[in-house]
Amino acid sequence: MNDKDFIKNEKVPMTKEEVRYVTMGYLDITSKKNILDVGSGTGTISIEALMQNPNILVTAIENDDKAYATTLMNIESFEQRYGNIQNRIKLLKEKAPCELDVEFDAVFIGGSKGNVKEIIDWAGNLLEKNGTMVLNFITLENFYDTLKAIEENQNLTDIKGCQLSVNKLENLARYKYLKPLNSVFVISCKKI
Repeated sequence: MNDKDFIKNEKVPMTKEEVRYVTMGYLDITSKKNILDVGSGTGTISIEALMQNPNILVTAIENDDKAYATTLMNIESFEQRYGNIQNRIKLLKEKAPCELDVEFDAVFIGGSKGNVKEIIDWAGNLLEKNGTMVLNFITLENFYDTLKAIEENQNLTDIKGCQLSVNKLENLARYKYLKPLNSVFVISCKKI
């Protein structure tokens, strides 16, 4: 899906389309049934999952007021355009970790508010056996803390990752140039 399809808010982070493609691949989204999206931001990961897999259910967590409102607007917008969205997503105004009584076969963590280890341990407990966890970060500190937390968690294995650097074709008067976006770290692991 194109980034232009989403309602944006300058103060709310959005996982860009190229990063979503890689994230969806790491999540193996087409084979999943129940995904948890931690730190939904604009809701792009949740909605992309719902659009790619018509059988998936999503629980999205967001504690920031502006981000929560933006996710909600995107859910409503996609429901109006395509249908079969609102009945498959549960949007919670919560801060992770929080109380959930469901297990998931996939967890995406797009925001941690500096609380990476606690969120990884909590999300790992919510994952089914062989479930997949994927995390996206832009800072080196979160990348390092994430790797360390996953390695210390005895229930998580099969660590994979990459750094994505995307440059988008843009117009500049009568010329074209490649405008760089923030580099993003994508890390995945499995529950044993």
